[in-house]
Amino acid sequence: MHQHSLFKSLLSRKVAFGATLGGAVLFMIIGVVLWGGFNTVMEATNTMEFCISCHEMEENVYAEFKGTAHDGNRSGVGASCPDCHVPRPWVHKIVRKIKASNEIWHKIMGTVDTPEKFEAHRLTMARRVWQAMKETDSRECRNCHDWDTMNPEKQKPRARNQHVFAMEKGNTCIDCHKGIAHKPVHKEISEEELEEWAKPVEAYKFEIPESFKAGLASAEAAEAEAEKARQEEAQKERERRKAQALAAQKKIDAAVARAIAAVKSNQTDDTTVPAVATRGFGVDWSGSPERLITLFYPGQTSMEWTLVGKYHGGARPFRAGDRCTVCHDKEAADMGEKMVTGQKAEPTPPVGKRGSIPVTVQAAHDDENLYLRFQWEDTEHVPVPFVDGGKMDPDNQVKLALMLATDEVEYASQAGCWGTCHEDLRTMPGHPEDAAAAGLNLDLSNGVTKYIKESRTKVEEKGRRGKKLGGWDKLKDDAAIQAERDAHKYMDLVRWNSNGKTENGYVLEQRIMDDGSKIDAQGWLEAGLWTVEVKRPLKSTGTGNISLEPGTVYNFGFAIHDDYTDARFHHVSLGYKLALDNDQAELNAVKAKVTAAVAAATPQKATASAGDEVDSGVDWSKTGERQITLFYPGQTSMEWTLVGKYHGGARPFRAGDRCTVCHDKETADMGEKMVTGQKAEPTPPEGKRAAIPVTVQATHDGENLYLRFQWEGTEHVPVPFVDGGKMDPDNQVKLAFMLATDEVEYASQAGCWGTCHEDLRTMPGHPEDPAASGLSLDFSQGVTKYIKESRTKVEEKGRRGKKLGGWDKLKDNAALQAELDAHKTMDLIRISSGNGSVENGYVLEQRIMTGGQALQGSITEEAGYWTATFKRKLKSELSDDVNIEKGTVYNFGFAIHDDYTDSRFHHVSLGYKLGLDNPDAEINAVAQ
Repeated sequence: MHQHSLFKSLLSRKVAFGATLGGAVLFMIIGVVLWGGFNTVMEATNTMEFCISCHEMEENVYAEFKGTAHDGNRSGVGASCPDCHVPRPWVHKIVRKIKASNEIWHKIMGTVDTPEKFEAHRLTMARRVWQAMKETDSRECRNCHDWDTMNPEKQKPRARNQHVFAMEKGNTCIDCHKGIAHKPVHKEISEEELEEWAKPVEAYKFEIPESFKAGLASAEAAEAEAEKARQEEAQKERERRKAQALAAQKKIDAAVARAIAAVKSNQTDDTTVPAVATRGFGVDWSGSPERLITLFYPGQTSMEWTLVGKYHGGARPFRAGDRCTVCHDKEAADMGEKMVTGQKAEPTPPVGKRGSIPVTVQAAHDDENLYLRFQWEDTEHVPVPFVDGGKMDPDNQVKLALMLATDEVEYASQAGCWGTCHEDLRTMPGHPEDAAAAGLNLDLSNGVTKYIKESRTKVEEKGRRGKKLGGWDKLKDDAAIQAERDAHKYMDLVRWNSNGKTENGYVLEQRIMDDGSKIDAQGWLEAGLWTVEVKRPLKSTGTGNISLEPGTVYNFGFAIHDDYTDARFHHVSLGYKLALDNDQAELNAVKAKVTAAVAAATPQKATASAGDEVDSGVDWSKTGERQITLFYPGQTSMEWTLVGKYHGGARPFRAGDRCTVCHDKETADMGEKMVTGQKAEPTPPEGKRAAIPVTVQATHDGENLYLRFQWEGTEHVPVPFVDGGKMDPDNQVKLAFMLATDEVEYASQAGCWGTCHEDLRTMPGHPEDPAASGLSLDFSQGVTKYIKESRTKVEEKGRRGKKLGGWDKLKDNAALQAELDAHKTMDLIRISSGNGSVENGYVLEQRIMTGGQALQGSITEEAGYWTATFKRKLKSELSDDVNIEKGTVYNFGFAIHDDYTDSRFHHVSLGYKLGLDNPDAEINAVAQ
């Protein structure tokens, strides 16, 4: 009773402002309940479901939001409406909720209750959001994206440079990232307003974090290393092409010699004695640095396009002084792909045109001349539908043009020759309907051609107040233009045409293609590779020519019209720097040894036969190429791929996926894991390369299939477990390939992989003494390859501890003969480098290296590159050969034993598809 009274006394005690403790407790409880209810309501209105509960949001902005990076990225992380539009700090959240009550009024009034009304008010609503984000330094963006946590190593060069620019200048997220989750309505406003929105704010400047600097340095170092590797790869490719060209030239020389001998002995009446031709200008290019520059298809982008922020996100950094290469040097191929496929700045993409062209550029000089060399891959002809015959310039398969300028020409330092391209040039969207009617002192017979800003009184670069971009009709008078010409304010222009014509001109008020100055250039196509060399005097006093001197850096850009194209349908470079003997220049012209041009005998008519060579008559430059990366497989087998604890892709494979679905782009990484012992290889061979990139080509005529494989050789690394270090000392290299129809299990998914089992020789499940089994197989070298069709059972999963494989579960002879008669075999062909022998066999119950139809093959090594070529009949009467027909796709796989290796210590491919005249096949043998 006393305790009850004490409790009652405490509750009735007054604590503040005349309130009792009991009352205070009661109000606290009520407050907690009310706060809990308020907070529950707040959170309920802070969900995606609530935000899209009205059709105005669901049918408009939410529909646009779906599928964007903010809806869900590749890691499964997504943002909801409140993440971007509701502040997290409590006070700011309450303020936002109060402002949002205005939206209830508009809901009642039906302000945006139809798509038409929504579109009419969209810009107003967008400006409101931009304003809120601008005022808060994009506070809600920084819930996920923050300067301190950004990793520039994961960003493209363009993105990280823009971020550095923003930190230094005081820009915020919304300045650049309007329209990333909803309709890009900012493209509808004027450039002046867009610039106003994007003005930097002093208070938003941010000191670049040390972590960002470190990441930036690491990214740049990685890119430099990648560029070095790319240059080395380009050098190897050129050496391969050079070896091809030398081999081709040897054939030509031999044919010429035979033809001349025939003439002298009066054995032929239809042979022309070879003439002497020259190629190049005698420059020793071996000491000239190489720059791999990727040209890209530019679509309808112009100088003005680059300066308008709603078209080009880099407009502000460019106007602040950044060069185009700062952001785009490493992504030129991606840009070209976007434009050639119509994703950006190209309303009428040319179907089939390649998006980019990697070009190797070298520069050299002697005391009098600058020499330039350009090399790039040829392309198959793709007819354009808007020109009769499909060729825009039928007289010239290729044209190459280059421009040089000093920094006196505006934009040349940043963009190279890009400043000559405008929105109102011929074939561009702003070209005037009747330019000649203007009466300007220009040659307008072909429309408005290239010009530079220095020749105009004004060029409209931003489209202010709806004005058309460009300035074709704002021509300066003759005296003013002459003054610019005298001051060397022009772009020096040289063009080589594949019809043999070379033009030397310049760009100022228009494009002048012949200023009267002589210049030399040569070009040729050999082994699928174009080479163009230009010889130009260093000193020149002629109109339109730039004199080149040591100590000065010049602006350089070039373009290629390939595949008979003309006008804007070319590929162009960004702007680069060229100098003499300056290793800081992107294109360094070094002093080189120049001798008299080498004479080469070139027959006017080819009359001599190439004899019985494998690919006689095949023009490999006209066949497509597929680069397939072989990888070191370790102890992986067909069974290994089917066991989930070994192979994470076992379930998708059993469901029907092909190996290439997951692994086509990562074979080099797989090989690296296995050759270093990280996976499926208990005894990794030290020093063995992990992967071999191989160029595969295929073609056919009426009777034969031709295959060619080319790859880079490797230095010998002795293996420690073999005397002498060579497993097969007689054969430095062996190449084998297999063909099969879909009748062979796993062939459709894995190619020849189904012939490899856990119990083959040198594999972990190989039996100790297979010969003791008494099976009718040749076990002199252990268990060799076999396919599942030859066994009554193959243990593929190791159930209840059973050994994987089925070497001893052989079917009887009658059953094997039935499988052979049904063509359920893997057709096998192998060539060995030691004696050049070619074996044609098959795999069924074991590997049989004889029995197939006769075929031809050759294997050679030149300039560090191996070439293996095969000529195989399409049709065969033999049951162990695969007949190859049009309309059928065949399963194909191959392997290379390099560096004197044998058995499983090879490199293997995944399974690919081969067909005749079938563009859907991964290896398409096109008829010749």
